[in-house]
Amino acid sequence: MIDPDTGREGIENAAERTIMAHYTGRPRFEWDEDGRIMTLLNRFAFVDDAQLVWSVPAMVRVDGASIPKFAWSILGSPFVGRYRKASVVHDWYCDIRTREWKATHRMFYEAMRASKVSGAKARIMYAAVYYAGPRWDVAADYDAELAEIVPAEIYSLDQSAMAVGEQIERPEVAIWQRRQIDEDAFVAMCDDFAKRCTSVEDVETMIEDHMGATE
Repeated sequence: MIDPDTGREGIENAAERTIMAHYTGRPRFEWDEDGRIMTLLNRFAFVDDAQLVWSVPAMVRVDGASIPKFAWSILGSPFVGRYRKASVVHDWYCDIRTREWKATHRMFYEAMRASKVSGAKARIMYAAVYYAGPRWDVAADYDAELAEIVPAEIYSLDQSAMAVGEQIERPEVAIWQRRQIDEDAFVAMCDDFAKRCTSVEDVETMIEDHMGATE
């Protein structure tokens, strides 16, 4: 299968990915009066390539915090157009942190492709969350020169699991993110993310080679 963005064959097995990964339910949303926070009115889920279900309960409130703000200026708001459903699922799992951080970010990429976001744009958005998005683990295993611990409140709105009818306990984990964001360097690499990278692994390697690994 030829990737329309690069003309190369076999990019992420994109056709198979779109067929296998899918959403269940049709989410409906409501914006708060300030226009910054969106409430999910009904439960929906994303089912990834491995058939793992990423379910989001009704009445969850999201603000796009899991997507680095500098990326909004490059590709637009995560709550506009085809990014919306993937961004909601990503926001929720960056809030509850019940699954490993890399799996959560890779789910975001798969969800974007299932939403028919182009491979090039999905790789750039994935690069943004891999570069500057949150990471977490039971042990604070990070490079203190490149990353720093951040409070959970940055990625969690005032929404208890009980408030949305879910018996979810957020695990006790350390959360960290990159200390300094070189937006200009990231923008300069976007063309490579879109055209030279053929997988999310390529994106990860390029970021670590050029920006440094935070672990």
